[in-house]
Amino acid sequence: MPPLALTTSFTINVCNSDAPYLEQTVRHMMRQLNFPFLERIATYDPGRQVGKYAERTQGSQSEVERILQTLLAENIIDRVDVIPWTDEDQNRILLKYFGDHRIDLKDFSGAPIYQYLYAMDACTGNYIFHVDSDMLFYRQGEQSWIYDGLALLQRESRAIVATPQGGPPQARNWLERLTGSSFEPKPKTGWHQAQFISTRKFLMDVSRFHACLPLQQAKPGEPLENSLTHTCTQKGFRRWSMNGYAHWSIHPWRHDENYVRYLDDLIWAVENGVYPFRRTGFKWDMRTEGEHINEWLAVLRKHGRALG
Repeated sequence: MPPLALTTSFTINVCNSDAPYLEQTVRHMMRQLNFPFLERIATYDPGRQVGKYAERTQGSQSEVERILQTLLAENIIDRVDVIPWTDEDQNRILLKYFGDHRIDLKDFSGAPIYQYLYAMDACTGNYIFHVDSDMLFYRQGEQSWIYDGLALLQRESRAIVATPQGGPPQARNWLERLTGSSFEPKPKTGWHQAQFISTRKFLMDVSRFHACLPLQQAKPGEPLENSLTHTCTQKGFRRWSMNGYAHWSIHPWRHDENYVRYLDDLIWAVENGVYPFRRTGFKWDMRTEGEHINEWLAVLRKHGRALG
């Protein structure tokens, strides 16, 4: 599918609190996605985080800039855009995507709205793969899931976003937790329609997204993903998600000390399809805080990792 591949942009939002894991995760993403993107753009917001994000460890601007320069120099990314905070830029983006420049730049919790939309607006592809800077991906075999996602978007006229499976298999009940074995029927292949559009990762058809504009907020100050879900649903578009576990993604619940300390090992685990079947939380979240890191360390040790 070369023509579609060559019209797909990659965009990742970056801020200073990403510094402890940014370089490792971006390198990991490019290995695992294994896809010839039209462009690979990091959109950097050097401002200080607010709300719940202010609780995260704040890296320095010089540290993040050094990482981004290294990734540029090694041709892992193609471009770094710095978020502009002029009234003119803010009004342009909010008017284009919401039809109203008075929309808050961030949601009630401090999560970005303007920054995400600015990053997407800077892409030139007919398709956009957007990802948060802390996502980890598993790929079975050599071919990227994005080829399947593009085929799905071509085939299903009401699909606006495609995503891989959210997390590897996990014990679902007391019997599976007791035995450590899954009694789930063989997972289906193909795709299913999902109800919610997360901004953590998505492959988007840009023309269908523009057909949904302006975005509508169901509630003032809501997260951007809520507005995306609400608006696209109103226009008859849906997210489609992969069935099965040939491709999956996982997201750290916290960027805590354990996560940063064992990040190389955790990335190795995801890339090799290694995970604790019995683990805490939702299957798409990697829990590493406190005693929960032991679930991952135990399985890593079983696979011969010499943990520091």
